[in-house]
Amino acid sequence: MMKRKINLEYVLPFGFLLLLFIIFSIINGKAFFRMHNIKTIIDTMIPLCIGGYGMLFVISQGSIDMSAGSNLAFSATLGAILASKLGSITILPLCILIGAAVGFVNGILVSRFKVSSIMATLAQLIVLRSLVVVLSKGNVIFVHPSILKLNRWGAKGIIFILATIVAIYLFQYTKLGFSSRSVGENEIVCNYVGLKTKWIKTIAYIIAGAFAGLAAVLSVSRIGGVDPNMGQAFELQVMLAVFVGGVPVNGGSKSSIVKIIIGALLFSILQSGLVLSNAKSETVELIQGLMLIIMVAAILKANKMSTVKTMNE
Repeated sequence: MMKRKINLEYVLPFGFLLLLFIIFSIINGKAFFRMHNIKTIIDTMIPLCIGGYGMLFVISQGSIDMSAGSNLAFSATLGAILASKLGSITILPLCILIGAAVGFVNGILVSRFKVSSIMATLAQLIVLRSLVVVLSKGNVIFVHPSILKLNRWGAKGIIFILATIVAIYLFQYTKLGFSSRSVGENEIVCNYVGLKTKWIKTIAYIIAGAFAGLAAVLSVSRIGGVDPNMGQAFELQVMLAVFVGGVPVNGGSKSSIVKIIIGALLFSILQSGLVLSNAKSETVELIQGLMLIIMVAAILKANKMSTVKTMNE
């Protein structure tokens, strides 16, 4: 009989998910299973998944996007201003296009001008935050009530399902997704075999920006307007979800959409459980940081073990 191999890097996120579920079920009792809390978990999970889908194309190549949160705020602000003139129905395509345009700038800086991804997107973060304050004049911008319909469960569910289908198709079944994972494995080899790595990187950032723009629409529909401070630390929350879900820090072939969903669910359950436990905000941030360190370290260790085992076989 053939022995089935157990890949710890796939099992660990599920193990952590089960552990969190058990811990918060014991601590919070019935409150954890109430419909209101379940809705809160899903509401937190959806924008993280959508932001993570775009981020995955960048991370799978071994790069990073630190501007996701500021892109969300900028797309929401400019999109809301333009939609007030062009009609509320235009806010969805406007935010996606604006986010994609920001991603295009990031991609050009990284691929054409060889600026390191962390430096380019950090600079973009600062620029976009400044533009948000200028455009909004530091005030909240309210949107037309019709936009709030996108926050209904039916509309939000459809948007999430469609975004998931598109992300899975692009990442798992197209040349772009395969090329992104290949660049993460070995960019030098990709250049030698003729892959257009510059365009692959640029398109990855465009997709990341487009998904950030989509997350912006959901944020606007949830709060009923645009706050200059919206999207603060969004990119860090997305990266936390991505990495605790088991996506390797340096990208490569082990990146997948399913890991994003698991990671976003992990983050959402952790945040909801801590809030129900009446934990202070600084305690929540501390635990989230420790969780990221522990889980990433455990997954990296599992990856090394599986690699050594494969080499020995």
